[in-house]
Amino acid sequence: MKPGAAGESMNVHVNSAQMQAGAIDFLQGGGQMGQAIRALDWADTPLGPPQDWPGPLKTCLRIMLSSRQPMWVWWGPKLINFYNDPYLAIIGGKHPGALGRPARQVWSEIWNQIEERIEAAMRGEATYSEAELLVMHRNGYDEETYYTFSFSPVPDDNGGIGGIVCANTDDTDRVIGARRLALLREIASRTWDADTVAEVYTLAARALSADPRDLPFALLYRLDGSGTYASLAAACGIEAGHAAAPAVSALDQPLPWPLGEVIRTGRRRAVANLGERFVDLPKGPWSDAPREAVLLPLSASADSAPRGVLIVGANPYHGRDEAFDNFAVLVARQIASAVVNVEAFEAERERAKSADVLALEIEHRRRIERHQNQLLDELNHRVKNTLATVQAMAVQTLKGADAQARDAFIARLFALSSQHDLLTMDNWEGASLEGVLRRALRPWREEDHVRFVVEGPAVHLDPKKALALGMAFHEMASNAARFGALSNAEGRVRASWTVEPDMLHFRWQESGGPAVSEPARRGFGLRLIEYGLAREIAGRVHMTFDPKGLICEWEMKLP
Repeated sequence: MKPGAAGESMNVHVNSAQMQAGAIDFLQGGGQMGQAIRALDWADTPLGPPQDWPGPLKTCLRIMLSSRQPMWVWWGPKLINFYNDPYLAIIGGKHPGALGRPARQVWSEIWNQIEERIEAAMRGEATYSEAELLVMHRNGYDEETYYTFSFSPVPDDNGGIGGIVCANTDDTDRVIGARRLALLREIASRTWDADTVAEVYTLAARALSADPRDLPFALLYRLDGSGTYASLAAACGIEAGHAAAPAVSALDQPLPWPLGEVIRTGRRRAVANLGERFVDLPKGPWSDAPREAVLLPLSASADSAPRGVLIVGANPYHGRDEAFDNFAVLVARQIASAVVNVEAFEAERERAKSADVLALEIEHRRRIERHQNQLLDELNHRVKNTLATVQAMAVQTLKGADAQARDAFIARLFALSSQHDLLTMDNWEGASLEGVLRRALRPWREEDHVRFVVEGPAVHLDPKKALALGMAFHEMASNAARFGALSNAEGRVRASWTVEPDMLHFRWQESGGPAVSEPARRGFGLRLIEYGLAREIAGRVHMTFDPKGLICEWEMKLP
């Protein structure tokens, strides 16, 4: 070996490594997907090593990896798949196997739906789709999703089309939320002019048929006078007489549906594995039948007696979650409210049969009340729609924000919406202090574990004070769940109040939780309780950070 030959060989290897690294500078950064693309052995794919990729593909990948919007790039005759970090939420369980594979294999379940647009893009024709339904199989099951996306052709170095770039927007929550709000409005609109309870059930079933995607089938059972059985009052999406839709069901029998349990407890009940209970369940617009159903008491409020039971089949491609259950509760209460209103009118009408003049007076009063209720319902719907819009905007806007701050903000929106619902039940004439407190504590209630003691005399609050106290109680309960008595399994909260001639004294006392010390900085919740609450109720608020548990006391002058 000549002198210096080893050194020259080493220099050749170093220069070669430097040249290779420089050739893939376009793949630098890009977070998790940038690293995954760099780590993949591309030599075994139709595209070959990255340093040999054409310039347009490199440019597309640089744009994609630096973008904060979900994006993918498909390249070459096989449409090899690339995607960025924001797209991980869309591709779900297909990652990481989807990287570097042909797009037809990755998205085989929707390929027939989008194939023509892909072929058009490869001919140089861009396409755009807004809030399109795509049934994706990305997490081991089919899902109903809605996306806005565009297929944009990318020229190659030879003047042809080398591939496609696509930006995506997830519209699933917005589309489903708007659909559910539309159904609630449809129920209110259809049942408004019902003259009998039977007509309420019939019109409600017709309204429910307007949303077969959320509710592939629905059954409305009405209690008989003796309280021993329930009869099928109306149905949609399923024929009466089907094994799942018997004309009459005894309340002391759990089959085919546990109606008696729902009536007795006044709580909703989920039934799973419907395919094992029933044959040939209706599928609605989907290819599969519902796997779960929810039974809900037809009660106008949590404290009123059920008039019957609503059974709804859950969307098999979206499933049951908290949002669906809350939506189903609103549907049941909307129908129950219509039943209660008609029952009240029927009672008035019966009492007025003996006097024509009285009958005319009642009819006139009913028209006036309908007009007033219509105005109030319109206001309530607008408030609900506004809150729902704010919630949807918050979810979309805060997707990338700190999870704790996002959840706290959304929880406050739900607490505000819940207190609005409570006031709506009494036509915004006010609410009881106990009702406001129990409504605020509901998210932390445990069925088999007493965490709260609530005691005190009846106190009626005007709407302004009810809303202020509802939000304050939510903040105290949230603080207890994070730092105080509700953060462990043993803690308790005692909420009590006394009333003097014109003054109310309230005390919130926690015990059994972690040791308490005064915080170095007051967060939003504590500031809302100490200063905002005092201003809203025109009273005084005092907080004691006792090591054994937080104590919050306030007093308020009664009208």
